[in-house]
Amino acid sequence: MSLNTAHFGAGTFNKRLVARKHRRGGGKKNLMASLSLTSMVDMFSLLVIFLLQTFSTSPELLAITKGVELPTARTGLEIKDAPVLSITQELIYLDQKEIGKTADLMKNPEPLMDKLAELRKQWVQSHPGEAFKGEINLQAHRDLPGTWISQIMGMLPSQHYGSISLAVVGGSSGG
Repeated sequence: MSLNTAHFGAGTFNKRLVARKHRRGGGKKNLMASLSLTSMVDMFSLLVIFLLQTFSTSPELLAITKGVELPTARTGLEIKDAPVLSITQELIYLDQKEIGKTADLMKNPEPLMDKLAELRKQWVQSHPGEAFKGEINLQAHRDLPGTWISQIMGMLPSQHYGSISLAVVGGSSGG
C-alpha cells in the first residue's frame, strides 16, 4: 500500500480540517460576553487613594514601652510624630533605646541630656534649612512621683525640646 503524497499536500490538509470543523458546527461564531473592567479598576484606584490619604494624615499610635502604665485622661490631642521619651519605674528609654536606670538618671541626668542633644543634631542634619520644632512625646508610668516627671520636663527645654506632649490613655480619670 503506497500513499499518494500529492493527496496529503499542505493546502488539501488545511481544507480538510476546515471542512471537518464546519461539519461539527465549529464554524459558527460563538458569542463571547466580555466584562468591562474599567469601572472596577476605577473603583479600586479610588479606594487605594482614599486609604493612603487616610493613613498618611493620622500618625501611628505610640508604641507603649513595656513597664509603662499611662495615666488616663478625659480629653486629649492627636499624637504628634516626634521622639518618644519613656520613663518606667526602673528604666528610661529614648525612642525604644535604653538610656539608663531611672533612679541614676534622676541623680545625674547627663547621659539623658547627651542623647537628647545627639537626637536633635541628627534631626537638624536630616532636615537642612528647617527650624528645629523641639517636639517630644513623654510616656511616664502613672505611679512615678510627680517631682520626677516635673524634673525631667524641666530638663527638656535645656536641649531645645520645648513642645512636650504627655502620653495618656483615653477614658475616665476616676479610679
